[in-house]
Amino acid sequence: MINMFKKGTAFILSFILVLGLVIIPSALPVNAESTEQADQVLNQDISKVTTTFYGDTTSSKGFTWYTSKQLTDSTVQVTKKSGGKPDFNNALTFTGASSISTNSPEELVHKAEASGLEANTIYSYRVGDKTRGVWSKEGTFQTAPDSGSFTFIDIADTQAKTEEEAILSSETLEKALQTVTDAQFVVHNGDIVDTGTTEDQWNWLLGHSQDSLLHTTIVPSAGNHEDENFAFYEHFHINEPTGSATETGAYYSFDYSNAHFIVLNSNEDSEKYANFSEDQVEWLKKDAAAAKKAGAKWIIVNIHKGPYTTSNHATDDDILGANGVRNQIAPLMAELNIDFVMQGHDHIYARTKPITSEGKATSPEKITETLNGETIEYSLNPDGSIYVIPATAGPKVYYKNKSEELGDSYYRLFEKAEEHHAAIYGPDPDKNDRPKRSQVQNFVGITIDGDKFTAVTYEIDQNKNEAKPFIVDQFGIIKKDTATSTDPVVSLKDISGHWAESAIHSGVTAGYITGYTDQTFKPNAYISRAEFITMLGRALQMKETTSSLTFTDSKEIPSWASSYLSQAVEAEIVSGYGDGTFRAGNSLNRSEITTWMVRAAGLTVTNNASLSFTDKDSVPAWAVPYVATGVKAGLVSGVGHNRFAPEQLTTRAEAAVFIAKLLTVKN
Repeated sequence: MINMFKKGTAFILSFILVLGLVIIPSALPVNAESTEQADQVLNQDISKVTTTFYGDTTSSKGFTWYTSKQLTDSTVQVTKKSGGKPDFNNALTFTGASSISTNSPEELVHKAEASGLEANTIYSYRVGDKTRGVWSKEGTFQTAPDSGSFTFIDIADTQAKTEEEAILSSETLEKALQTVTDAQFVVHNGDIVDTGTTEDQWNWLLGHSQDSLLHTTIVPSAGNHEDENFAFYEHFHINEPTGSATETGAYYSFDYSNAHFIVLNSNEDSEKYANFSEDQVEWLKKDAAAAKKAGAKWIIVNIHKGPYTTSNHATDDDILGANGVRNQIAPLMAELNIDFVMQGHDHIYARTKPITSEGKATSPEKITETLNGETIEYSLNPDGSIYVIPATAGPKVYYKNKSEELGDSYYRLFEKAEEHHAAIYGPDPDKNDRPKRSQVQNFVGITIDGDKFTAVTYEIDQNKNEAKPFIVDQFGIIKKDTATSTDPVVSLKDISGHWAESAIHSGVTAGYITGYTDQTFKPNAYISRAEFITMLGRALQMKETTSSLTFTDSKEIPSWASSYLSQAVEAEIVSGYGDGTFRAGNSLNRSEITTWMVRAAGLTVTNNASLSFTDKDSVPAWAVPYVATGVKAGLVSGVGHNRFAPEQLTTRAEAAVFIAKLLTVKN
């Protein structure tokens, strides 16, 4: 099979066409473009439009689209987006090339690039046949910033056997873009369709996703379901390395702000590497090394057949074998300083710990923050690469792999390795070794901001929450230069392995947690009112005050707490009981500590607020507005089964986590 997009041939043909040296007879009358009906027919003839990164992401884009053989011109028009309808009269115009589709011979595949654009700018565009005046719907894209934060979406395995299932996959993409509203592009981890050589499946998927795809940039990797006959390569304009093979897919890379992205093709085979050619592996090594040398802060890989999954393919020969991905490719990820690996192929959600080149999981220091009202843990300078498989954006799902060949030691490599959430709906009627199809879909929103990487995983359950996305996982990575760090060494001897270790450690590092004289923290002991107000005062770095305490039991307040308590009283964070006492030695319950934190955060309290907890009637009336405000701001959350537990006493570990959340909200 001849690759119809050999670059030299394509551009020579384009050059000849532009010069008008070759005249191709048209099946339509000369004035077809002036006939409204004919124009409408041809307009609908432009389909499967995709936008990709091609070249410098700050100044260029790649475009692919399909037409009938009647539309031979390949033109892209680009203009800066304005408030109204885009004016293409003075647009930048770029000419590409077309060729006959390998798997759909009655169609032409068009490819073109736009270049010389401005960084971090939103553009409107359209593709089509300029000679006939026939254009696609208008789309938009954004060029990459030179630097600064950015957000993208990760999905995998949209593959669908029917048009109905393709509609489901398109709805996942649409909901992802509606949820992660600031996403500049979408990464797809492969298996885009079910049978790549069946063009109808591309028509279904790209057709029903067209409105979404017209307004984002896609970063696709080739899955094993589109590994033949240029099925992947012809649908996306990929800037692959010169001379690399493209019949089974393509591999390529690009820079975006301070990150370098590497997209691999796991459809190649060689004696040394299952799923990879030796050429591709050598390219990977050189590309990653060059990116690091050029100053990339983050290196991220997109691969379809990944090494660390928890479902069917975890025990496949091409993954587990001597020349398999886990034994031959995974060690390279850590050696090449790959931070994060996005995988497909296995249709289940899973997330590993950082994994070294020896295949061992490490336990980095964790920094705890609050995001979306829940705790998120960031791995600080992890030793190894973190792997995530984002389940599926489409219909097909797998059960968790319980093979003895894997064993407990394998699953200890994972932070998240749950049974597929669709398992509760029972086996699929057509294939009972898998959960029921089309019930649960997933996607991940990822933000990179300087030295901070934040990922939020969403789930769509067709039977819950009106099929609206909800969060099922949050995690992150922070890179910090420890060479110049002056942080104190944590020496508390009873927090190692505790669930709140990272929050306690953060408090020690920041100076508001000191522990006891015997170098213990006693994380499971209840915190007293005096202890918490001292911890809070240090965390907030309250200003000194000369006010004296007027509580009737002031003499019972420890001297180490009195200054912080005076400041908290003056700031109207705390007050005493009705009898004038403070009761410094009493333990704090969740109603009291929430009230203090809301006041300390300076949040506006709505007095007529209501609660949705099942035990809301147990929350004291005076605390209801504070609890409602704290929940809304992400300071506090329930304790399980939608309960708030207002009278439950607070441990010292919980207090450390509460203060970490407070500092996040204030900042």
